[in-house]
Amino acid sequence: MLVQTGLVAAAVTYSQIIAEMRRRADCLMAGALDDLVKDYSFPLPVDLLSTRVIVRSKEESRAMLALQRKVMLERGITHLQPDVTAVDLPRAGRFRVWVDWHELSPGAEGGRVSSAVYFCSVQDQALRIEMIQYLRLSMPEMKPQFAALALTA
Repeated sequence: MLVQTGLVAAAVTYSQIIAEMRRRADCLMAGALDDLVKDYSFPLPVDLLSTRVIVRSKEESRAMLALQRKVMLERGITHLQPDVTAVDLPRAGRFRVWVDWHELSPGAEGGRVSSAVYFCSVQDQALRIEMIQYLRLSMPEMKPQFAALALTA
């Protein structure tokens, strides 16, 4: 559980953020998508390199996560390992978290990696994700499908 001090998320520790990202990885791989979408603030801008998608609802985000999970499972990914590489100092109650997502599968060497910056705040003692900016996509072939999903949902 994350703790909020006044309006500034100063009490959020690095280990709490790491635990939260591990929880998110486990939820995605287990298909517990409702446990993921509850942490998003809507509308949620998602930058996919040169394309910005605005996710407007829990339903849209659930559909995008389901598509991501489906493609990962089809590629044989059995585990998603987050590596939190940096965390901002909070400013006006907001902070950024840099994460490399390592996709692991049995017998595969190297695996794919996505890198993202999460723009976060703490509300009601929980981490809220207000925006996601991908710096590297492990599945660039998915970018048009994500954009199309957001436009049709």
